[in-house]
Amino acid sequence: MPRSLFLTAFKDVNAILQYFVEGVIPIFGENLTGVYLTGSLSYNAFNYDTSDIDLTVILKTPITASELAAIKQFHSQMEKPFEKWSKRLECSYTPIEMLPSLLPPEKPRPWYWGGDGMLYEEAPYGNEWIINKYLLWHYAIPLVGADFKTLTDEVNIEEVQKACIRDL
Repeated sequence: MPRSLFLTAFKDVNAILQYFVEGVIPIFGENLTGVYLTGSLSYNAFNYDTSDIDLTVILKTPITASELAAIKQFHSQMEKPFEKWSKRLECSYTPIEMLPSLLPPEKPRPWYWGGDGMLYEEAPYGNEWIINKYLLWHYAIPLVGADFKTLTDEVNIEEVQKACIRDL
């Protein structure tokens, strides 16, 4: 059982983070490398009224069919007890084999967006890959697992700038 999570000043945010961690550990078991809080909560830009909660789950191997079915059910179960935050939750299920890539990986990964309550089984990464990887390396808070910096090399800010230019 993970330690109690009191990472934020908001009891209800801490509660969904705790619930999430306690739910994914048995689903992924030995396949789980880490769960990382990222986004505005990790770099002190969180707005309680408008921000979402961003999580990245790093897996040792790509998600299996049984894990995918279990995580779909888990996200569905979260909707009732955490109605407010389940609609503002974003979570990527990323295999560790993708981390060395500087460019967006060609293989998709499962991605959950609570705004529409959907788990997209094969969501492709775009240029946000580099930006997210940069933010994870610099700001991610490990809820489970080692510091994200131990999993991959740092992304140079110039690469982030290039990705932003490509998006424009």
